[in-house]
Amino acid sequence: MDRLIKNKKLEGEITAITSKSYAHRAIFAAGLCHKNSTIIIDDLSKDIEASLNAIKSLGVDVLRDKNKFHIYPPKKYKNPVVANVSESGTTLRFLIPVIATLGLDAKIIREKSLINRTNSVYKDLFKKQGIKFLEKDESIYLSGKFQDFNFDLPGDISSQFISGLMIASGTVKEDFNINVNTKIESKPYVDMTIDVLEKFGLLIFNDKNSYICKNTFKATDYIVEKDWSNALFFLGAGVEVKGLDKNSKQGDKNALKFLEKLGYINVSEKEIKIKKLKKPEQKLTLDAKNIPDAVPILCVISAHAPVHVEIINTRRLKLKESDRVKSTVEMLRNLGVEVDVRENSFSFDGIDKFNSAKINSYNDHRIAMAASIAATFADGPIKIIDSECVEKSYTNFYCDFKRLGGEIDVL
Repeated sequence: MDRLIKNKKLEGEITAITSKSYAHRAIFAAGLCHKNSTIIIDDLSKDIEASLNAIKSLGVDVLRDKNKFHIYPPKKYKNPVVANVSESGTTLRFLIPVIATLGLDAKIIREKSLINRTNSVYKDLFKKQGIKFLEKDESIYLSGKFQDFNFDLPGDISSQFISGLMIASGTVKEDFNINVNTKIESKPYVDMTIDVLEKFGLLIFNDKNSYICKNTFKATDYIVEKDWSNALFFLGAGVEVKGLDKNSKQGDKNALKFLEKLGYINVSEKEIKIKKLKKPEQKLTLDAKNIPDAVPILCVISAHAPVHVEIINTRRLKLKESDRVKSTVEMLRNLGVEVDVRENSFSFDGIDKFNSAKINSYNDHRIAMAASIAATFADGPIKIIDSECVEKSYTNFYCDFKRLGGEIDVL
């Protein structure tokens, strides 16, 4: 589905949606307890539904009562397992080590861009332990069981592999020893994992890049906090966003530090509403390493300011829902921004007004939402190709967009 977004300023306030990153972690932890838990999830997305379906495939019963999800783990997990994780990379990378720790046979089905995203870290770990790991077309086939809970893996491909092993550790009494042999990219996501798992009874000890995971999961009633990454889209448009935890461990919260350098200041006492009140710094650097999901919208916000911006550590952006370097750079160029691309970075000078343009989302929800916000700063409408991909993380994005004054034509 394509949409035409008109040049219309957004105004008002909105409540932030549920953090899907926190929801993923809580869903798996609750599904792997020995007793029942209740999770409060105010907003569903396709990715959150993928994790709910994943634990159901293990034999977990999920009963929904409005925003309350009652999780009932089975006495014995289903074997064999057939699970469809749709396009959710987080769901996939959390489910795989859980299956290997439980010793289940499984067929996991992926869709669209997820089929080509790498699982090399797990392949290497499983090969060392004699576990079958076969990728064929859209399916992954698993059989075998971990016999050794000492893991050595890189942290510069995706933090999801580290988080997946931490989650799997809660299913057995033995300690998991996880040694990360490179610098950890997107470390805030590991911190979020530890935050959730400790609330479900695990003890996780960290010494530099090594983690020791102790205990098994204990049933917990858990409220999933609101999401900073999706809030940034409307914050960038000047909307007040309510319900965000200012002390959150979400890495995307740190985008506010970059926006401060752009001259934006929070003008709300209790919530978050940013306004451009100061002169921006002339040269800015944005490190994509720990906030890869925020890069598209921060590029849009800074590209219509009189600044020079360099985005560094971009290599891993190529492994997201789209090649997020290619899709972000193409979006900026179509908006009229000249971009210089290098091996592990790109840079640009901001312009006064964006062009009316056609933007290919490449089925990447972050690109579609960033392009929609760009339209509010453009000199004409912006057409977004495959805009329905926003449902991956923000099902009601365009409903909220219109409620805040945006004008949209569905093509």
